[in-house]
Amino acid sequence: MDIKRRVRNLVRKYKTNCPFELAGYLNINVRFKSLPDSYRGFYFRARTRRFIVINDKISEEWQRFVCAHELGHDRLHRGLLGYYFIEQHTLFNPGKYERQANLFAVHLMTAFSEIEEHETLECFYARNGVPQEMVGKF
Repeated sequence: MDIKRRVRNLVRKYKTNCPFELAGYLNINVRFKSLPDSYRGFYFRARTRRFIVINDKISEEWQRFVCAHELGHDRLHRGLLGYYFIEQHTLFNPGKYERQANLFAVHLMTAFSEIEEHETLECFYARNGVPQEMVGKF
C-alpha cells in the first residue's frame, strides 16, 4: 500500500490538502461532538453515508489532524467498519491501521511543503500543523 502516492493523487485531484475541504469533496459528513476525553474522534459508515466525528474539546491543531487521520481510514480501510469493530470482532491488528491512518494524515498535512535545509522534523511538523506527538512515529 503506497500511502504517499494515495495522498498525492487525492491532493492533486482536489487541489487542497485541507482535510475538512477534502471531506466535503468526498461527501463525508464531519461533526464536532462532546466526547469523553480519551476520544479524539472516530470514523464510521451508516449504510451509504460516511461520518467523521471529532471531539469538540481538543485543540484546532488536533481537530485538523484527527480529520486527516479519519480520512486516512476512509481512503485506506474502506472494507472495515471502524476501529472498535476491528478490535472486538476480527483478528486484525488495529494498531497497524492506526499507524497507517497517522501516516496518511502526516503526508496529507505536509503535502504542499518540503523540509527546509537545516530544519528539524519538529519545526517542519509545527510549520504544517502536525501535532508534535507525531514526531518520531514513522
